[in-house]
Amino acid sequence: MGGVIVDIQRDRAIRNFHALGLVDAEYFVDDYHHKGIFIAFENGDVDCDEFCRLLSQYIGKPVPNETIESAWKSMIDPPHEYKLEYIKELRKSYKVFLLSNNNPFIMNWSNSQEFTSSGKPFSDYFDKIYVSYQMRCTKPNLKIYQMMLADAGINPAESLFIDDGEKNIQAASACGIHTLLVKNGSDWREKLTKELNSR
Repeated sequence: MGGVIVDIQRDRAIRNFHALGLVDAEYFVDDYHHKGIFIAFENGDVDCDEFCRLLSQYIGKPVPNETIESAWKSMIDPPHEYKLEYIKELRKSYKVFLLSNNNPFIMNWSNSQEFTSSGKPFSDYFDKIYVSYQMRCTKPNLKIYQMMLADAGINPAESLFIDDGEKNIQAASACGIHTLLVKNGSDWREKLTKELNSR
């Protein structure tokens, strides 16, 4: 999701977490794999209320859940409509799944009508969405790929995984999946079309 379909805005999120009093936000917030209670949240080890309680405790003052949620949501931009339209075209010929390290704050937002300019929930664009906090595992752990492959009935040799994180790409390759590394914020449609046409 982040870095491929939506643009990641790490610096903006860090500024917003700084404003909450998290002085070492740079340590916790990462483009690919968060640390501490942030990765625990995306790994499903803590829920929203517990994450907010622990963060407030760490900061040393109570911070409203809504303010923390807003800081999380500032980490990404809503998806570009052209990418969503491209995914719709892909689904005419392929099954399309989403595998994301993510948390309930972002996913609840993405599955609301407020997330896309078309007013459709993000889930409308995929055959199924696989999210780390629900699977209790995060990329690049091989287990999360294996769980997705098994659940969706995907043949790794006939699949293509797209990600902006090199470690995530390496893990997918280790599972026998074809891969495509893209850059956060880039328009990867032509690159993907060429890759699909070459197979």
